[in-house]
Amino acid sequence: MNSLIKKNLNIIISIFIILQPIFDLITGLCLQTWNINFTFGMIVKMLFFLFIIYTSLFIYKKKKLLIPYVIFFIYSILFIVGTLVYRDNSILNEIQYLFKIIYFPILLVSLYSLRDKIKISKMTLYTTLFIYLLLIFVPILFGIGYKSYEITKVGTLGFFNSANEISGIISILTPIIFIIFVSEKNIIKSLIFTIIYLIVILTIGTKTPFLALIITVFLTLIYIWIKNIKNKNYKIVFYSFICLLIYIITFILIISHTNFYKNIKTHLDYLKIDNVNEVFENKKMINQFIFSRRLTFLQNKSKIYKNSSIYEKLFGIGLANNTKLIEIDYFDIFYSFGIVGFITIFLTIMFIFYKILKNKQKITYERYMLLLSFTYIIILSFFTGHILTSPSVSLISIAIIISLNKKSKLDLLFAAVSLDIGGIEKALVNLVNRINQKKYNITIVLEEKKGIFLNKVKDGIIIKEIKVNNSSNILKRKVINFMTKYIYKVFNYKNFDFSCCYATYSYSSSKIALMSSDNSSFYVHNDYRRIYKNIKDFKNFFETRNISKFNNIIFVSNENKNGFVEIYKNLKNKCIVLNNFINTEEIINQSNEQVKIKRNNNKTLILYVGRLDEHAKKISKQINLVENLDNVELWIIGSGPDKKLYEKEIKEKKLEKRIILFGKKDNPFPYIKKADYIIFTSDYEGFPVTYLEALTLNKNIITTFPTSDDEIDIRKYADIISTDEKKMVHDVKKIISNKRKNNKIEIENIQINRMKNLEKIFNGEN
Repeated sequence: MNSLIKKNLNIIISIFIILQPIFDLITGLCLQTWNINFTFGMIVKMLFFLFIIYTSLFIYKKKKLLIPYVIFFIYSILFIVGTLVYRDNSILNEIQYLFKIIYFPILLVSLYSLRDKIKISKMTLYTTLFIYLLLIFVPILFGIGYKSYEITKVGTLGFFNSANEISGIISILTPIIFIIFVSEKNIIKSLIFTIIYLIVILTIGTKTPFLALIITVFLTLIYIWIKNIKNKNYKIVFYSFICLLIYIITFILIISHTNFYKNIKTHLDYLKIDNVNEVFENKKMINQFIFSRRLTFLQNKSKIYKNSSIYEKLFGIGLANNTKLIEIDYFDIFYSFGIVGFITIFLTIMFIFYKILKNKQKITYERYMLLLSFTYIIILSFFTGHILTSPSVSLISIAIIISLNKKSKLDLLFAAVSLDIGGIEKALVNLVNRINQKKYNITIVLEEKKGIFLNKVKDGIIIKEIKVNNSSNILKRKVINFMTKYIYKVFNYKNFDFSCCYATYSYSSSKIALMSSDNSSFYVHNDYRRIYKNIKDFKNFFETRNISKFNNIIFVSNENKNGFVEIYKNLKNKCIVLNNFINTEEIINQSNEQVKIKRNNNKTLILYVGRLDEHAKKISKQINLVENLDNVELWIIGSGPDKKLYEKEIKEKKLEKRIILFGKKDNPFPYIKKADYIIFTSDYEGFPVTYLEALTLNKNIITTFPTSDDEIDIRKYADIISTDEKKMVHDVKKIISNKRKNNKIEIENIQINRMKNLEKIFNGEN
């Protein structure tokens, strides 16, 4: 069970956040319709509260948390004793109120201790907000639901209980909407969301969501203007100013028809004020209009507190015989929980705030908006309350606060099809195993969690499976794949600091990479100009993978890059050459493993390692070589779709004694060590990993495809032969007769430098 929780903690917390609107809806029905005070929502939140404490203490062994837990436990006992001795209130109501107050600091300190284990996606918060909005919007359409206010003012709240709580949630999540809109750029989805959002905040009747929207829009424009004026991009400044004018005109046209406007007018009429400026001329007006009489409630609660016993002053007056809450969180906490309770709660909160905000980070637009959400949490706790004292709002606030934390390690994601035998798969394993896990958390996402390389991946690297449905039923396939993609998106959207589509050909992997990070890369392992002769087909391949949206396009060879840039000249600045990695130490060690097969020392042994695919690899040309060169034998290691084709051809040509098909091999290196030459007869390649493996074992290479990266030109280390079968036979015969001396190469030093360059990409420094 503990390992299951560890593995899925992030998803468990995210699901609980997404379910908050449902819990709050049930709570609203319990309180308003069924008159049940101790609600289902409260029970679920208590269970979640205990679950997080259990996870922190017993699964992740965060023993330091015992200190705040014990302090809060002792305080809670003293508070309950005060209730029993000094107050006539229901003990159940007091305990329920106590739980609401300690929920925020306990969860904050607990989740902060687990900050490196959890990553709450902005899409999770966005989805949560959308559910809240939808559960208010639908009742608005049908003219049902509870009123936001008991008397005088107008507004509808769906079936939720507290207008202040829901307004607080909408307000602090408003900057998250802008983060999603900037990165998503899906106009239709954004428009639908915006319409629902505007209808709800203008119908609910409260001031805070509308003011939060105005402030967020204004501060976003300031960010845009400063950034683009610095870059001398005055067009963007001009267009954004036009958008602001449209926004203001639209606001003027529709505002008078909204509940927000009606409530402002009702309030001003009640106060007999003709001009809004009069509000700020005396304290009574400020109390009435700005604080909605909260200062009066503060005065009343202050009197009760002054007349209370010393014990109550220290440990709180609780609900104070069910008197009206002040609805200013800081004062409600002080008076209800006394000097000791206030200090205990706020020292905990301020300590975590300090730890999170002390680390300076680059101010991106996302962080700018998160800081704005954090500011709303602080301000609304004072003006409207129900932020630090409401479990639903508290949990969402904590998710935002934790998002501001500077990570101790960056999170990297690599997407591929599987870890079955193949050059790309082997290269991926070599790459992730070489990455420094002290600096980076690594996740591999596969379409199928299978393959002989699975057990080669180092401990500490997470491997996940997101299956692609290939049903022949088109509707079923599309629905399942859409749901799979959306579920992944909700929990992982932009949650990684770097993401990479490592399998060039995988459409699904490109989607995963783009969803997972703003710092995304696309690996190209082959020369697709040779695969797709038609430019239209070439462009269709890359455009279906949204190639222009990737920050970096990484090629394993200069030839691959040059072929791509010929077509996509506009993407040249995104193109980088960084070849694949190998594990030189492992190759040398594994090459010493004894294998039962013996070679014929009287013949030249040529070895092919790779996929058995005639279209790409042209292995039939190797069979032709053996047929025409009596002093040659061929070993073939690998599997693929054309295995039976080659078996048939070998049998027909009666070459069974000189050509051996070994199939898949976890360890091909003893065979490479025995060979005289490693051969490639394909019409095109990227930069095969086997080139590097052969060079590590000081083996000669025969290839039809010369290639290079920024460090290695294979022409210096290999014999290049013709792709024409007749000429190929002549070339190979000549090579065998005049065996060349290999040039020395320091592959490990090359790879150390390559990893430094790759880390710059991981860190977003390129």
